[in-house]
Amino acid sequence: MTDLTTLLNRNEKQAAQFQAGRLQIRPRLSTIVLTCLDARVDPAHLFQLEPGDALVIRNAGGRFTPAVMRDLAVLGVLAANLPGNNRPTPPDLAILHHTDCGMARMADPRIQQQVAQRLGLANSEVAAMAVVDPALTVRADIEKLRNTSAAPDALVVAGLVYDVTTGKVTEIVEPTSLRRSREAEASR
Repeated sequence: MTDLTTLLNRNEKQAAQFQAGRLQIRPRLSTIVLTCLDARVDPAHLFQLEPGDALVIRNAGGRFTPAVMRDLAVLGVLAANLPGNNRPTPPDLAILHHTDCGMARMADPRIQQQVAQRLGLANSEVAAMAVVDPALTVRADIEKLRNTSAAPDALVVAGLVYDVTTGKVTEIVEPTSLRRSREAEASR
């Protein structure tokens, strides 16, 4: 039996008990979670989310990238055009990095070179993907988001780190609207 067969068999059991067919497209919570694709980091389990509770964007390292900005922009337009739109402000964004991230290996020059060659990138671009210190990278990603003109000012962003050995999520950057962050930055 292959792993795919295992997954399909599990789905058969799940589908036999499926009760969520009438969930609304708009999530119950106004938070989007951006996190790593690491199998140990599942927001549904970390935050006891149920189907329909929140949107989750996953990528290698849970990093803020142009692709994430594109997803946020598309979600914003779609949400604004849903019938009965009663949420005039953008959702919150929780950027969640984690300890023992596989992306820490991007700090290894040998791996940087291999990835750079495969993707046609400069080694420095690959090195920037590394998540060696998740508290540092979550702050850096929030700073990058703050400096992205396409990000809505009203977006509230928080930085979190999940410890894969304890199961604890720690708030590294308290929830702050980008507008307030930008205003504070401009007044310095």
